[in-house]
Amino acid sequence: MPELTLIEAVNRALAHEMAADAGVVVLGEDVGVNGGVFRATAGLAQRFGAERVLDTPLSETLIAGMAIGMAAEGLRPVAEIQFMGFIYPALDQLLNHATRLRNRTRGRLTCPLVLRTPHGGGIHAPEHHSESTEALFTHIPGLRVVIPSSPARAYGLLLAAIRDPDPVLFLEPTRLYRMVREVGGRRIGLAARHLFRAAGGPRCHARLLGRDAARDPGRGRRAVGARDRLRGH
Repeated sequence: MPELTLIEAVNRALAHEMAADAGVVVLGEDVGVNGGVFRATAGLAQRFGAERVLDTPLSETLIAGMAIGMAAEGLRPVAEIQFMGFIYPALDQLLNHATRLRNRTRGRLTCPLVLRTPHGGGIHAPEHHSESTEALFTHIPGLRVVIPSSPARAYGLLLAAIRDPDPVLFLEPTRLYRMVREVGGRRIGLAARHLFRAAGGPRCHARLLGRDAARDPGRGRRAVGARDRLRGH
């Protein structure tokens, strides 16, 4: 995979899936003409047209509800919430409808939607732009929560999320959006008497920096990145 920033990896993954599957549509505030607040959807409207890249009103409830309706009718919507701090109006739609659709219809309908949103702090933004409440969503049965920690993982995990037959909340660490250097992507094993440190999203990089700064010849250190948090359907 060529060297990319995380935001470019998200854009490339969206373009790949939209080219491969005419049922993949993108919707959200300013995702079309402006290409998204962080430009994650830049160029998609020009390439795929306004019917597949939809600018919505400023209403998170509408965005989530529309995405659920699209998914129930066979499309694969990828909806964007501009910041995680604005996601709470959509919680009712996610909790009461998106995650229950498969069970409610005894498998007749599924809900293959992805809800993308920037999350986390570290960019000197106001409170609604620095939320990191992923733990709240990991306790919702039927909802898969994914947090990539590098551009390569963001690309691969977003492809997998769009192809998933059930709803996925895809949290993009704002702090890592313009990071180019690949830190993740390698398999790391454990050995006896080793210190085990697990982290997810941007915290993977802090863990790796801490490991390198505190070398101890008598103790091995391993940092393991958690790619997603999964709740059974």
